[in-house]
Amino acid sequence: MKKKQFGKIYIEITNVCNLQCAFCIPTTRKPEFMKVEDFDRILQKIQPYTDRIYLHIKGEPLLHPQLKEILACAMEKQMDVTITTNATLLQQNLSTILQSTCIKQMNLSLHSIEQNQEVKKKEAEYLEEVIGSVRQIQKHTNILISYRLWNLEAYENNMHNKMLLDTLAKEYDIYNLYEMAKERKWVKLAPNVYLNQDIEFVWPSLEGKTILEAGKCFGLRNQIGILVNGDVVPCCLDQNGAMALGNIKHQTVEEIINSERAKKIKQGFEAHKLVEPLCKTCGFITRFNKKEDK
Repeated sequence: MKKKQFGKIYIEITNVCNLQCAFCIPTTRKPEFMKVEDFDRILQKIQPYTDRIYLHIKGEPLLHPQLKEILACAMEKQMDVTITTNATLLQQNLSTILQSTCIKQMNLSLHSIEQNQEVKKKEAEYLEEVIGSVRQIQKHTNILISYRLWNLEAYENNMHNKMLLDTLAKEYDIYNLYEMAKERKWVKLAPNVYLNQDIEFVWPSLEGKTILEAGKCFGLRNQIGILVNGDVVPCCLDQNGAMALGNIKHQTVEEIINSERAKKIKQGFEAHKLVEPLCKTCGFITRFNKKEDK
């Protein structure tokens, strides 16, 4: 069977979030939830191009009032789904998650609560709910769980991380987890359950400082993103549609990825050049270049 063009396509089913994290640049777009019928039509259009969708760009996907119907569409189209969430609504949506066989991975961004005081006040309760939900997911599904901590700049002094890692160590009976976590970014906690750590990256912004002039990216090579209004962007970090290549509601995927702008961006990456101003402000792109330079 011929390999499809994109390893994954990001779909933003909402740009609304229930938290306000300092590391996450607020979107300038109007708050919106994707209609189920629009989501279904998008899946029909992207089916020839990928088998895997990520419900993530901005917003909290578990906030979507029709999440069950959204996931039912993905199951009907035989799409593998990854969900990235702050996990505050995990328990509330547990029944839907357990019934949705299309979900293959869930990334739980535990670093989100560090900068949200109302949630942080109830941190122990939050972690208890999250871990309890993960137990049920482990018991009833084969979903891969990734506990994310992307805030490693001040590791030694980060009491939030220390408390969180101590809680995970107790749950998964790994007495030296804190020391292990200092030495490696990925730690297997249990079958299908992992700790994933990294530094906090700088979201690209047209108002931001230029970080680099040259580099490569997986945008348009292994992935594209679709914003809640249908705008197609090269990657999951163009959170305000600064590099909109077209709109999937009105165009085909082929028209969009073969537009002049898309071609220039892709050719630039292939030549190790960043042709778009937004790309030059992206802190995440440095991760790709480190990997490819090795």
